[in-house]
Amino acid sequence: MKKKVVIFCAVLTTLSLTAFGVINWNSSESNTIDTTLSAEVVSYDPVIEKIQKPVFTDFIYSIGPRFGGITKGVIENAKSIDAILNEDQLQRIMSLKSVEIIIIKDEKQSEIRVKGFSRVFTDAQLKLLQTFDYSTNFSIRAEYEHYNKETGELENSYSTPYHTIVPESQASYSEGKEALMTFLKDETVDVTAIIDAKKLRPAKLYFTVTKSRTIDHVKIDNPSGYPEVDKKMIELISKLPGTWTPAENANGEKVDQELVVSFGLMGC
Repeated sequence: MKKKVVIFCAVLTTLSLTAFGVINWNSSESNTIDTTLSAEVVSYDPVIEKIQKPVFTDFIYSIGPRFGGITKGVIENAKSIDAILNEDQLQRIMSLKSVEIIIIKDEKQSEIRVKGFSRVFTDAQLKLLQTFDYSTNFSIRAEYEHYNKETGELENSYSTPYHTIVPESQASYSEGKEALMTFLKDETVDVTAIIDAKKLRPAKLYFTVTKSRTIDHVKIDNPSGYPEVDKKMIELISKLPGTWTPAENANGEKVDQELVVSFGLMGC
């Protein structure tokens, strides 16, 4: 009897070990498959990411004077800041401290500036304003105290509006501004396809519409960070289809006007 029990136990042990081995093998095989599938899924992720990479589309966003336009006639007749600052800016002023007129050159505030301490322009300021020609860029820095409605107290503040002197009748493109912007966008599709929006910079292309209806003085002031893009923009503006109607002064005489194409990353 004891002998039969021993034999039965030995057989049972053998069967248990065999089953354990089969279970472990299946488990190992299952893990191997799962790992392989995971590796394959991961390997496809970069492809999916590349396909879904966003495309930079908002490339041309402004064509016109460099800053907010103000006519030469307004400047010639200006006697105080009331003629240049807008209503909102004027209403903020509770107690004026100073007013400085600053000429902008090469996208920077120059050292050509005259400071006064009242709303009424000084003789020196008026003299500077009279030198402004079409396409002159300038800013007015007004420092003052204004009333803070939340605290109920007077606080120091300032306004620095930027302006460009424009003719009474500005230059216009025969096909219209929107058509011009569309043309520039369509014709730069190939070169903008390489653009990484993170590396793009705000760019400015200057050109002059002459009184003889031609395009002159085409130049890039602020580059976009992509030389091939800047080169293409210069080429397109220089060889634009269509025609231009020249700007005119208050007497109806044709005058040159400088315009700016802002493109690339939107800036100021």
